[in-house]
Amino acid sequence: MNIMKFTGKAAAICFAAGIAAAAFSACGDKKTEEPAAQPGGDQTQTQAAEMQDFDMKPASEAEILEVLAFLPDPVATVYGEPIARKEIIDELVSQEVPIEIYKSIGEERLRQAMNKQIEDMVKDQVMLKQAEKAGFKPSAEFVAKEMKEEFAELPKEEQEEIEEALKDRGLTIEEHMKETSENPEIQKKAALSKFVHTEFLDKAKKNVSDEDVKKFYDEHIEDVTKPEGVTVAHILIQLDEEKEATDAEAADKEAKAKIDAIYDELLKDPASFDKLAQEKSDCPSGKRDNGKLPAFDKDGMLLDGGGAMDQTFADAAFGIEKAGQITKPVKTQFGYHIIKLIEKTPEEVTPMEKVKDKITEYLAAEKAQADLNKMLDDEIAKNAKINDFAPAKEAPAETK
Repeated sequence: MNIMKFTGKAAAICFAAGIAAAAFSACGDKKTEEPAAQPGGDQTQTQAAEMQDFDMKPASEAEILEVLAFLPDPVATVYGEPIARKEIIDELVSQEVPIEIYKSIGEERLRQAMNKQIEDMVKDQVMLKQAEKAGFKPSAEFVAKEMKEEFAELPKEEQEEIEEALKDRGLTIEEHMKETSENPEIQKKAALSKFVHTEFLDKAKKNVSDEDVKKFYDEHIEDVTKPEGVTVAHILIQLDEEKEATDAEAADKEAKAKIDAIYDELLKDPASFDKLAQEKSDCPSGKRDNGKLPAFDKDGMLLDGGGAMDQTFADAAFGIEKAGQITKPVKTQFGYHIIKLIEKTPEEVTPMEKVKDKITEYLAAEKAQADLNKMLDDEIAKNAKINDFAPAKEAPAETK
């Protein structure tokens, strides 16, 4: 059942959601900072990691300006206000990347990275302008108000946990709220989050009808259907790794003899399965839960997500007809198993009422994202301009 995917779009559009909650949740942790994005993306970061062994200093402003000489100044204009080239240079200087990394990327890829960065800066400026027009201006007062409201809505136990974590850092809740609310980046994100929620997401939710939800539910019935599943326990005998490395046939023969002996014991006393799983199984599930494993479907996929069973194992498990019955020894990539059926569950379709809210959120987010994109496109077309880059340098002509 893949119902969680219905909430993914909502999470994506609410890019700055839960500003206060995020601030509170990190109270007990040490302050950490994620590395800023670097030109060229993941590959650039990989290159940087590979070159850490070399004694290279972070690029200076002058060095970065030299490799980005193609950038105009200003790089763009939004609502008549210029975005200075220095804003990009200062950001790159703060990332402390060696100049060798920039040079290794090459001018073409640098141009692409800078164009993307400028587009993002333009969108940020447009979003901020529209948020302010709608009454959501970044400020310490705005963030403090949001934090107080979110804190007041938390259960008493969570409030006490937060206050205790802050106490360990020598802060009161009031001091933490004041410190957080004075952060300019949090002010901006909080204003944008409220703007997106109020002007797009909340409005879109009102336009999602019961008919819309029903239509989506019917068209995605497979995503709300929990497939037939089984819950089993097993006893595992693994092959001796050292022996297998030198004599695979002997290792296999030894493991097979052990599992056959266990199987013979079970035929004489089926009720001894739990005891044998605890004493002889090489799987941690033996001692932990008498060999019991999470429920899975015919394809071996865990019903609650997070992994899969070997297909041979799954096929054998589904071949058992009645609860309490066991299989003959089954070989998989992990070794030899004896599998006992605990329970079979039939396919089940989740009632629409149980997933109605998630589907509504998903459909609203789809609509809100489309409306937000249209607003950005219209505003950028009318009120923004990205200035052309300088032409690429021509390679020097070859001389005979």
